[in-house]
Amino acid sequence: MTSTLADSPLPPCFRWFWTSQTLSFLGDRLTGFTVPSIAILALSASSAEVGVLAATGWLAYPIFGMLVGAVLADRPRRRLIISAELIRFLCFFGVACCALVGWVGIPHLVVAVAVAGVATVVTDIGGQSYLPALVPPEQLLRANARLQSSDSLSRLGGPALAGLLLSVLAPLTALMIDAVAFLLSALGRTPVRTAEIVHRPPRPEPIRRRMRRGIRFVARHALLRQLIGASALRSFGTGAVDAVLLLFAYRGLGLSSVGGGLLLAVGSVGGLIGSWYATRLTARLGSYRTLTLTALEGVSWLAVPLCLVGPPAPVLVAIKMFSSLWMPVWAVLTTSLRQSCTPADQQSGVHATARTLTSSTVPLGSLVGGVGGGVLSAWLGTSVGLVVVLAAGGTCVAGSVLLLRRASLPPLDPAPSTPTTVPGPCRSPPDDSTRDSTQTPSEERACVRRRPGN
Repeated sequence: MTSTLADSPLPPCFRWFWTSQTLSFLGDRLTGFTVPSIAILALSASSAEVGVLAATGWLAYPIFGMLVGAVLADRPRRRLIISAELIRFLCFFGVACCALVGWVGIPHLVVAVAVAGVATVVTDIGGQSYLPALVPPEQLLRANARLQSSDSLSRLGGPALAGLLLSVLAPLTALMIDAVAFLLSALGRTPVRTAEIVHRPPRPEPIRRRMRRGIRFVARHALLRQLIGASALRSFGTGAVDAVLLLFAYRGLGLSSVGGGLLLAVGSVGGLIGSWYATRLTARLGSYRTLTLTALEGVSWLAVPLCLVGPPAPVLVAIKMFSSLWMPVWAVLTTSLRQSCTPADQQSGVHATARTLTSSTVPLGSLVGGVGGGVLSAWLGTSVGLVVVLAAGGTCVAGSVLLLRRASLPPLDPAPSTPTTVPGPCRSPPDDSTRDSTQTPSEERACVRRRPGN
């Protein structure tokens, strides 16, 4: 029965959600490329101003991540996600409109990116918390793999599309078009009317208590503690690698900008392939073995010294391609495991804790990698110093799997106790868009209907 449900078509409500999320990913990549380009090309921003603009987007998670999780805990997530997407649309479209009358500068871009960054946190954490209401537990892995493939595809084609728009249109016109992706994402979520489980306590609970509840739940749950700790260590290593990778390509190996672009492109291709095969690998090897195998992402960076003795460009491209295969596999599996073992009333808090910790360790790893690369380059030489940083970052990525314990990992496709439900229509009566925690178990599964004859 488990295999039948896992292999059945994903519910129509998820297809709407997937399409909308793909548009949201595309909007992220388009605006992520266009906004700094406008700052540089149209507003003559300094390197410091560009750095502040880039850092502003990252600050939303460590500052607001836990707060957003607490707010989402007892509110309908779909409505907040739609509102957040509309806010992102208004931020970037509004900046472009203000620029037409000369009311835009670097401070305006920073404010727009900051507000849009908070809205991005709502969309991200809300989407991860909402997904278990859209698909049965047996299909979480497949659903997350679909979403990850869309993310990888947007990373591959988004910057190129943004560059094309900038080349044929005025920068501000291109930003207007980029922002429309968020509007379409919001509109695409309106057909998804599923019965969300909203747990409203008898008395209003302070925000701080909700935040502590999410952290405490993760700290006391062995599997979540291992998954989030491993992901944080992995993000630290990834941040260190990414911080010096292009520096190593340009200054250490003397590659051209074309080589640097190819390096980033093959990373996106590798991520797309990895997201396609994540489900198959898990079905064949199981959760623990597949997660252990993702250590190859970090192990591959231990081969980076070969760039100093062999043809540098092909070797570095091969390493980047191979390492990128495993990143989406890890993301799909860990997200699915978090969703499958977390109760409905804790989803927002758990995902907020996970995203806050993992997103905070990326800039920390970048800082350590950048500073360490500078110190080691001065001591050992540019090429050797940066090789040490890349290998150390890869070691952190590979070592993250050592934090996992096989006995803690449950199967991702638990068989239901009774085969009473199958995926059904997305729509439900308007007053059923949210349900409280007093519902019976049969009422709690969104987007399902009873099998005929039961």
